[in-house]
Amino acid sequence: MTNTKLQTALLRRLGSSKKRVKNGFTLIELMVVVAIVGVLSSVALPQLTKAQDRAKSAAASSTALNAGKTCAIALIGGESTDGDLAASEDDAAVSNGDIACAVDAAFVVTGGGDEWTVTMEDGIPGNPVKSA
Repeated sequence: MTNTKLQTALLRRLGSSKKRVKNGFTLIELMVVVAIVGVLSSVALPQLTKAQDRAKSAAASSTALNAGKTCAIALIGGESTDGDLAASEDDAAVSNGDIACAVDAAFVVTGGGDEWTVTMEDGIPGNPVKSA
């Protein structure tokens, strides 16, 4: 009889320990998660920076081309656009100076570490060219 009482007591203890709910994380588990997040962020951040630079470069190319098209429209319409072809003030990623529209004007815009130039040829804007 003692065997069955002992077995019953052991089963109760084993059964009660299985019902216990583990609250929280151990220090090792938290350190592993922090290490994984650190490794992933060190891999991802340089790629995000490159993507931002590519986006700024594309914005500069587009701004230079749009300035050339605006100048061509102004030349066709006979309007004066002196100093009106600068990049907007709220766009800090792209910079250019005040550009006067002319038949042979060159529009240079910098953004994302690249410099884009659109040259007017007989009043028609050419394709954006990236300076080396």
